[in-house]
Amino acid sequence: MAVPSLARAESLAAGEASRLTQVAQLVTAYGPPAVVLTLPLEFTAVYLRQPVVRWVLVVLGAAYVYLLLTGRRTLALPRRASALLLLAFIALAVAGWLVTRAQGSLRELGDVVVYPVVGLVLMNTIRTAEEHRRAWVALLVSGLAVAVLGIWLGLTHQAIWTFNPLVANRDNITFADPNITARFLSICAAAAVMLYSARRMPAWLALSAGVACAVVQPMTLSRSGLVLFVVSVLLGAALAVDRRRALVFGLGLVTVFALSTAINPETRQRALAAADTVVSTVTGTAHNISAPYPGTNQDTFALEDQRRYLIAAGASMFADHPVFGVGLGGYEHQLKTTYSRFIPTNIPRPDTVSHTAFVTIAAEEGLAGLVLVLAFLVQLGREAWRWRRVVWVAAPAAMIVPVVLYSQFEGRFLEEPYLWLFLALFYSALPGATLLRGRSHTM
Repeated sequence: MAVPSLARAESLAAGEASRLTQVAQLVTAYGPPAVVLTLPLEFTAVYLRQPVVRWVLVVLGAAYVYLLLTGRRTLALPRRASALLLLAFIALAVAGWLVTRAQGSLRELGDVVVYPVVGLVLMNTIRTAEEHRRAWVALLVSGLAVAVLGIWLGLTHQAIWTFNPLVANRDNITFADPNITARFLSICAAAAVMLYSARRMPAWLALSAGVACAVVQPMTLSRSGLVLFVVSVLLGAALAVDRRRALVFGLGLVTVFALSTAINPETRQRALAAADTVVSTVTGTAHNISAPYPGTNQDTFALEDQRRYLIAAGASMFADHPVFGVGLGGYEHQLKTTYSRFIPTNIPRPDTVSHTAFVTIAAEEGLAGLVLVLAFLVQLGREAWRWRRVVWVAAPAAMIVPVVLYSQFEGRFLEEPYLWLFLALFYSALPGATLLRGRSHTM
């Protein structure tokens, strides 16, 4: 009697394992689009202690590890020179942190260590042309949803989340910072142009997402966004498969964006100030440093004015520690202590976080880190250029450019989750990477 019972138990165990495998396969198939859809929902941290996307990533990661351990999936690594350069930078940054262990730098360490793992999981769970398509559809859907919500919030003067009361008059929608919202909208609009050109998405989705992003972008009142939205869209058109089709759509979006900016007197003024932001970043000169301090619900001193001393402090750190810098995450602590002389005394709420990514890297990782990052970006561009006619390669590569540009005004480069999403999509789509045989990127 024991033998049948044992056989029955083994059969039940096999059935449970089979069901678990099916669930894991379903999660790995649709988990990446779920990650893309939930990435903008930073406000959910108020209710879930962490943004909801992190919980989605935990589930996706667990499903992938289960399939990996049971032999149903394999681990693919990006075998490209650019990936090796990026890995070398990460190793340098972690080694620097182990030496310096700057106060308050654990978050930066977590970003540098965890985000590459997230990118690797996404790369290994987005393998086929159809899976790439689902991820991009999710990006456009999220862009459309956030933009439509932003239009409603802007017109009704409401807010889902006022993370920073000083920018409560600006449209941050589901993000903590309106400047990060502007970056997201620019990326989605540029992606809409490229995917519409390649005819890889429903035309209505690409058109509506692009137009909605163009309308709501000025409501963020982001100076950098007012410049870089146009740059991002035109870049997407220039790198598109069908440039004529993309250019018509791109110029249409720029026109919608210009009209949306011109209608509102406040956005018109911000557009004029956007030029000062560019000049300030390039020359290090200020324009409004003597302006009176604003009211409770207005911006602090113009970011380009604060950027002047933030850049100067970073340059001084680099000059004092030219080879390996002050260590990962050490910029803010050094500014508050050793380099506090750079903080103007006439600013009531001085910023102590660098908003210029390359300055941060130079200050924290020195020349060694800066050279590695620049070499990584150059090599990435070379690899992308070779396969520029393949939309699944060209699109993520093109989206990395706005991330880099925005990070020179608003920070968040290596700690920007969209950077790692696009790197995962890029490396997965390259020939000889993880796309399954018989399901090529020419689809």
